Amino acid sequence: MPVSAPLRGPAAVVAYLLATARTNGMRINRTKLAKLLYLADLRAVERGFPPGSGVEWRWRHYGPHSLRLAEVEHDLSEAGVIEVEEKTDPFAGYRECTVHLINAPQVVIDSEFAEIVNGVLAEYGRWSAGQLREFTYQTPPMQEAIKRKQRGVRLDLAGGPPLPDLGSGLARLRAWAERNPLPDDEPGGVDDLVEESRRLAEHRAEATRHLLEE
Repeated sequence: MPVSAPLRGPAAVVAYLLATARTNGMRINRTKLAKLLYLADLRAVERGFPPGSGVEWRWRHYGPHSLRLAEVEHDLSEAGVIEVEEKTDPFAGYRECTVHLINAPQVVIDSEFAEIVNGVLAEYGRWSAGQLREFTYQTPPMQEAIKRKQRGVRLDLAGGPPLPDLGSGLARLRAWAERNPLPDDEPGGVDDLVEESRRLAEHRAEATRHLLEE
């Protein structure tokens, strides 16, 4: 990922959140990053806007999470934008991965979503990871998933039932297409089209003449 080019998509949103948090003296770890982004997406949907993070949320890892965030973290680390510091509490054995912004790049992010991120950080940015985790469990999308005991499902940020997975259906369609390839040419199909076009040629010409006379 070239650092000279403005960041877009999920990488831009993550970098913007980290830059804003650093400006306000907020410490961000992986868990806080995921939960804050989730709350920003949730607030955007509540206000009638599309979610701006660009990631898909599922019930994973102690609440709402997206595996896409690991890819974004890797890309930003490789580009020298962030550094992830891993520490382990010697007494409790708890491992924490703090995300530090090293180099604030230019980002392209929707202005309305940026304002939502600012508001979420102002309201929840100083909460601990544990507090944010418990809070996100109480949000309507998570409550719907918990009610149905469907861990791993796609969360509907509008608060409805978890969204269906399309992966298995697409796999079945691809398998069917492989077993039933389309013929190169249907016998007689092209000839029929040519004949039909020829029969309609005079009618099209007559209609054109009427339009020109008008």
